[in-house]
Amino acid sequence: MPSDASADSPQAARGPAARPVVSEVVADCLADIDRIAHQFLLEVQDIEGYPGSSVVDRDLEETAVASLELLLRLIGELPIPERLAGISDALGHRRAAQGVPLESLLRAVRMDFRILWTAMLEKVPPEFLPDFTQDAVRVWEAVEFHTIRVHAGYLDELASMAQEKEAQRAFLLSRLLTSDGKDPQLLGQAARALGVNPESSFLVAVAAGHAQKSFRTGVVRAGVEQFLHERDGALILILEDVPARAGKKPEGTRPWLAPLDCFVAPPASSLAEVPRMLRIALESLPVVTPERPGRQTVRDAWGEVAAVRLGEYGTVLADTVLGPLAAISVHEKERLIETVQAYFRTGSVSETAGELYCHRNTVLNRLARFSQLTGFDPSKPQDAATVIAALHAEGARAQLPPSSAGL
Repeated sequence: MPSDASADSPQAARGPAARPVVSEVVADCLADIDRIAHQFLLEVQDIEGYPGSSVVDRDLEETAVASLELLLRLIGELPIPERLAGISDALGHRRAAQGVPLESLLRAVRMDFRILWTAMLEKVPPEFLPDFTQDAVRVWEAVEFHTIRVHAGYLDELASMAQEKEAQRAFLLSRLLTSDGKDPQLLGQAARALGVNPESSFLVAVAAGHAQKSFRTGVVRAGVEQFLHERDGALILILEDVPARAGKKPEGTRPWLAPLDCFVAPPASSLAEVPRMLRIALESLPVVTPERPGRQTVRDAWGEVAAVRLGEYGTVLADTVLGPLAAISVHEKERLIETVQAYFRTGSVSETAGELYCHRNTVLNRLARFSQLTGFDPSKPQDAATVIAALHAEGARAQLPPSSAGL
C-alpha cells in the first residue's frame, strides 16, 4: 500500500511481526474469500437501501471481494497491492453516485466485522482459540479504518454532486433569464433544475445594490433562500407561487418583502414569463434608493422608467407643459407643482388641503392658476395624464449631469 495510506492504517501502530496463528487464519480466509464474500452478499440484500437500488449483483460481488481482501491484509499486516489502494474511498464515491443511503452503506460496511470474525473463528484450531480471541481488536480496527475511508469518499462524492448540480442549475437559469422564454426544451430543463412547476406563477424580485445584504437576510428569515440567485452582480429572488393551472389566484407579493429595499415585478404567469419580468425589475431598480426605501413595484416606478424611455420626446413634453411656469417666480412655481402633485396623489381637493395645511379654496385657486398658465387642467383626466408624464420627464432630466441636461 502507498506510504500515505499505510501511515493512517492500523498497521502503523504495530510491529512488523504478526502472530503465526493470525497469519495462518488470514491466509486460509484469503484462499476462501469467494465463499466469505458470498455470505456477505446474502446478508447485504436484507439491508434497506440495497434491494431495488442501481447496485447490480456483479458490482456487489466485486466490491465485496476487494473489500474483504483489503481487510484481511490489514489484519494480517500483509502488503497492500496497488489495485486495493484507495478502494475504500472509491467505494464511498461509487455508492453515493448510485444513490445508496449513507446509513445503509455504513451498516453494510460494518457488517464486515461480523462476517470476517465468524469466518476466522471457523479456521482457528480449538487450542489456539483463547489466544486468538484477544485479536478481535485487530479485526475491529481494520473494519473501522475501512469504514472511515468509505464514509469520507461518500461525503466527497455528495459534495461533488451538489457542486455539479448547482453549476448546472446556475447555467440553465442563466440561459433561461437571457432567453425569450419560448424554448419549451429549455423551460423543461430549467424547471427540473430549479425544482419548480413551469406552469406555476412566479414572483420576481431584485435587491437594490445598496441593500443586498439585508435583502439576503430577509429572504433567509422567510425560509426561501433556496430561490435566491446571483447573476451579473444582481441578487434575484424567483419564488414559485400557487400553480396557475390549479384555478387559484397567485398569492402575490409576500408581506415580508415590504420593508426590504427591492423591486418586485408583476407576477409572472408561468416560468416562460420570468425572463420578461426580470427585465422589468432590473430596468426599474434605480427607483429603489436609500431615500426611497422599501419594496417598490410598477405602480411606484412606471413614471421614472417611462420618462427615461421617452428620452428626447420627454424633454420636449416637459418643456411644452411646464415651460410656461418659467414666467413666474421659482417659489410660486414650486408651490403650484407641489399642489398639483398632492392633488394627483389624493384625488381630492379636501385631502390635498389637509395634506398641505391650507384652505380648500387655496387649493382650487392654485389648480386654476396652473391651468391658466400651462393650458392643462389637472382636474381633467387626459390633461392630468399629460401633466404627470411631463412632471416625471422633468424629474428625470433633473437627475442628469449638468452637461447632459440640455441635450
